[in-house]
Amino acid sequence: MKAIITILAVLVLGFLGWHFLSGKGADVPAETPPPPPPPPPGSDNLEEAIEEEGMMEEGVDGAMMEGTEHTFDVEGVDFAFDVTEIIVKKGDTVTINFTSTMGYHDWVVDEFEAATEQVTPDDGVTSVTFTADEAGTFEYYCSVGNHRAQGMVGNLVVEE
Repeated sequence: MKAIITILAVLVLGFLGWHFLSGKGADVPAETPPPPPPPPPGSDNLEEAIEEEGMMEEGVDGAMMEGTEHTFDVEGVDFAFDVTEIIVKKGDTVTINFTSTMGYHDWVVDEFEAATEQVTPDDGVTSVTFTADEAGTFEYYCSVGNHRAQGMVGNLVVEE
């Protein structure tokens, strides 16, 4: 009896395998890979990638309007940031996700009144979001103690 059940199981599994492999089974759509991420800010092809991905809105006259959203992960270590230059376009919305891997730090840029909370490695991530509505190069820094004077600075470049 056990041998008959085994033979029947092999036959049923064999038939089901043939049925699906021959294309007679349910159609299973092929999984398409996700599109590649756009190049990082500051690269030569950023504007092309933004337009291709539809990340900019078309204005009334057909011109592309600025207003892309950018998120940057920045870490503070002893008297330094791991990212020392951030490049965006005027009108972009910028989010800074800030963590401290060493010591007590924050991330501040005065011209946009943007500042994260002061955090230690145990505090996790703190964030600030602002609109870069003025073109130019602006210094960001850590406002804790004399960290700025000791070189804990970077540049936020807002292009026209």
